[in-house]
Amino acid sequence: MESPGAVIDVTTECKGVTRSDGCHDIDEPFSTCSASFEGSVAASPSIESFSTLQDQDDIGDLHEDGRDLQIRVDNPQKHLSALETYITFRVTTKTSRAEFEETEYMVRRRFNDFLWLRENLVRSYPNNLIPPLPGKHSLIGQLDRYSKEFILHRMAMLHKFMNRLADHPVLCFDANLKGFLSAKPTDFTQLRRSKQGLISRWTDSLQNISGIYLAKGRPQDFEEMLNYSQLLSEKLTSIEKISNRINKELEEHLSENLQLQPVFNLWSTTEPELDHILSSIGQAYESISTEEQTMINEYPHIISQPLKEFLLYIDALKESLDRRDAAQIEYELVLEELGKKRAEKQLLQNDLGPSSESIGHSLAFWKVPENKEDRLQKLSAAIGDLMKQTEEKQDLTECANESLRADFERWHLEKRRDLKQLFISMADAQIKFHEKSQSAWEQVLQDINKEVRPSN
Repeated sequence: MESPGAVIDVTTECKGVTRSDGCHDIDEPFSTCSASFEGSVAASPSIESFSTLQDQDDIGDLHEDGRDLQIRVDNPQKHLSALETYITFRVTTKTSRAEFEETEYMVRRRFNDFLWLRENLVRSYPNNLIPPLPGKHSLIGQLDRYSKEFILHRMAMLHKFMNRLADHPVLCFDANLKGFLSAKPTDFTQLRRSKQGLISRWTDSLQNISGIYLAKGRPQDFEEMLNYSQLLSEKLTSIEKISNRINKELEEHLSENLQLQPVFNLWSTTEPELDHILSSIGQAYESISTEEQTMINEYPHIISQPLKEFLLYIDALKESLDRRDAAQIEYELVLEELGKKRAEKQLLQNDLGPSSESIGHSLAFWKVPENKEDRLQKLSAAIGDLMKQTEEKQDLTECANESLRADFERWHLEKRRDLKQLFISMADAQIKFHEKSQSAWEQVLQDINKEVRPSN
């Protein structure tokens, strides 16, 4: 039995949605019915505190999208329970796919649920490039984890993550993704528990393989892929550092401008003849300071956050390359073992292998030595099994190669588009700032000319 909970949604428009908790928003433009998490009470922020769709220009309206799987993440809520405080996000889905029982869903998920989904995708599709999630907050940043800026940034990243999954030709059909989008709270809890434990063991095993061994015959294009990702990471990191330094200098310049404005205003009171000119200069500094403050406020959204997302995607690519290497390493290890067994069999067949007496002496008195015929039979059986494993591992490696190549090419196109948009946004912001600054000083020149003409 699901706990009704005391949850009040942020009033965000969402018509005609069948909710996973049985509520229907058919005729009401604003929803007042929401899912809840058991044992918690949600304190919903106001529209002024947490703007959702209004601050996310790239989210759009689900009902205007022509895709067969459309997902939107919005409407954050703060939940208070006896043990913890956390944020949940509303995940709205509209779909025409036959595997879904309904055409529209609305559920609430917390950040750990998104982490669970991604970990399952990594486990189920190790050969694919799984899109990244926003990083967890650090201990230093815990005080800001409930700030508007942090929540909205995380919400936007989660929205991008879900839509990248929806656009992926393979990941979008995953059963766990379907459960994430459609399951009621109790059903989703059972789904999570049924998959828990396998993920960490599989991940640890993969890391052990790639950490101990190195792939010997990695294809050249994957070497180039790794080198490209490392070079791109260095370039983006440099841009981020320089941009942070510029933004810090802009903050210092703003502080000085704010000090200049009252100086000119005060000066104008003691110089009646220059009052209009000095006041105009003070107004120019005030206008420029306003634009500088806007630049500083918009910096995280224009530059910092997109660059961090690119770096996260590069880390995800490196993880995918490690998983691909692990598949190749498994193939190489089986192939190596097959070679050893064949060599041992050849030695026995050439009567160059160790004698039964030496074998018996090297073992203990409790073990009966094998004769050469029995050993040859066991080697033949082992070679047959290893040949089968070799074929399977080779197929898996080839599938891993093709899947990663396709995903890298898809990400490469997305990256070029997103980087282009990033640089356009940077240029537009600079142009807007300098145009406003130039306009402020042009107004000062006009005021000076007005004062100078009569004296001539």
